Amino acid sequence: MPGYRWTATLLSALGEAPSVCQMSWWTTRGKYKEHGSNIIFRMLEKLHQSIGKGVLHVLDRGYANTWTIEWFTHFEQDFLVRWKKNHLLVHADKGKKKTHLLARSFKARHRKIVFDNQRKIAKSISIAWAEVQHPDFEGLPLSLVIVRDRKNHQSPLYLLTSIQIENVEQAWEMCHSYMHRWSIEQTFRFCKTELAIESPRLWFFENTCKLLGIVALIYDFLMNLMNNWGNWIQLVLKQWCHRTGNRYRKASIPIYRVRIAIHNILWISFAQNSG
Repeated sequence: MPGYRWTATLLSALGEAPSVCQMSWWTTRGKYKEHGSNIIFRMLEKLHQSIGKGVLHVLDRGYANTWTIEWFTHFEQDFLVRWKKNHLLVHADKGKKKTHLLARSFKARHRKIVFDNQRKIAKSISIAWAEVQHPDFEGLPLSLVIVRDRKNHQSPLYLLTSIQIENVEQAWEMCHSYMHRWSIEQTFRFCKTELAIESPRLWFFENTCKLLGIVALIYDFLMNLMNNWGNWIQLVLKQWCHRTGNRYRKASIPIYRVRIAIHNILWISFAQNSG
């Protein structure tokens, strides 16, 4: 909604559903005006104090900038960010070049066929990597992972990470970690559509933040149900939100149906009148 912004940290692993770690709402207008970079700084500071090292932060192209590298390095957090092709990087032998020009120098080291879960097709992709540096942070070793579609249906992916890539297994791990970010995207989509997290109409900003915090707890509760009560969830869905199509039966995270089922249960139990 106009003037409001939403920043979140979600914890997930390959093959696991995400859970809420941090969520923050802020505004670009009025008395409580904030800048997005300040929010990110404070969230990283809390993560550094609470968990220290041991997690990999996966970020999309919107975070491909200098302050991302500076702050994640300052708080000793590993990161994996999809880098923009026109940003400059430095290689020891190739010199300073734009990312897409530098990537042309590195041939594929391994290939395999992966299934694109969103487009429902199998793709043959190749991977390459190289040790690089950012022009503003000389002496800080970074790794550039290049993922190419062999049939050129999609543009190459350029993934910049603070983790040193030494073998093929580590390179593929970075590739799959970035692809797994789609589950995080689905979190934002669900909260926007099903929980209407972008549609509050309260008068005071403090009340808005309190309401959104309650909604975040509801989402985390739904995800805990999915993770810890999987067998019971299937029985609830069959009874209270039955579907017959393959699209719904094969859904890996049927959280939309879970919300509808809980709504139906509460409606039958409390909302119906005696008339």
